[in-house]
Amino acid sequence: MNRYADRSSVTGKFLGPTKLLLAALGLGLATWPVASTPLKQQDAPAQPMLKEPYFDRARAERAAPKPLIRVDEATFRTAYEAAGRPQLIMLVGEPFSAMVSDWQMQRRVSINSQATGTEGTFTPSSQDIQIGVEQRRGQGDYRDPMLTSAQWQEYQRGYQGTLLKYGVRLVNRAVAMRLLDAEIRSSTERNPQDDQQRLEMDMLRKHTKLLIEVLPYREQTLNYEPIGYHISMTSMTDATLLADERIKIPQAAQSYRGRAGGYNLERERQVAGVSASRGGYQVIEQPLEIWAEQGERAAEATLQLLYDRYL
Repeated sequence: MNRYADRSSVTGKFLGPTKLLLAALGLGLATWPVASTPLKQQDAPAQPMLKEPYFDRARAERAAPKPLIRVDEATFRTAYEAAGRPQLIMLVGEPFSAMVSDWQMQRRVSINSQATGTEGTFTPSSQDIQIGVEQRRGQGDYRDPMLTSAQWQEYQRGYQGTLLKYGVRLVNRAVAMRLLDAEIRSSTERNPQDDQQRLEMDMLRKHTKLLIEVLPYREQTLNYEPIGYHISMTSMTDATLLADERIKIPQAAQSYRGRAGGYNLERERQVAGVSASRGGYQVIEQPLEIWAEQGERAAEATLQLLYDRYL
């Protein structure tokens, strides 16, 4: 007979080593706890090992556009109407000192004659007279070379569109100068184009209340294109400087990209697709045009300055 056999008259069965050990410890087999639910229901729910990465969150915060205007559109329109809806003229990318239109005309009267004869009795044998010779010439582009001409056009389009959305009255400088020139010619004999700066100042005094200058400048910014905008606002009524602010508007984010000579800080890639070629696959990148958006952001800052300093 097995030496581990239980000689009790109750069960009359043999006990294994584990059950015998439990009996020796005074624990009855009937009192041993038995799990009534599956083990997986007793465990705590799984938690994510890592929360949102810090760098991803910081990158998302930088990419999210923050509005530069705090006043709502209805409040601005009400204040603008109460001020008499003043007309504005903008100089985007060019200073006021260079404000000379390329619409220029010069008149010249020249008389060339040749006289022949004896002393005291000079009689001209031929005479050449030119009257009203007109010449037109361009003054060149005064805009800051930090942006190309196409970029300035996109910038100004976004800038003007935002101001028009808020009901601001903008003056087209070229059209205003031609209207004033035609008005002066119809009433007087003066040629307004002989003095362009005088014509432009007469135009400003007649058609505008505010002069706004937007000029770019280099900004020290980490991981963004280093550029900002200097916005000034001058009253054409009493030549008062109403605002002179520098606005930091981050542009496209930059990241380090490996090149043949090392790593360069460049714009992040905007991949549009992949094209197969003989030499392998070529990544097609979509050009990132941000200048219209930059103009919109600068216009928001201008609207806030206009509301705070003038309206």
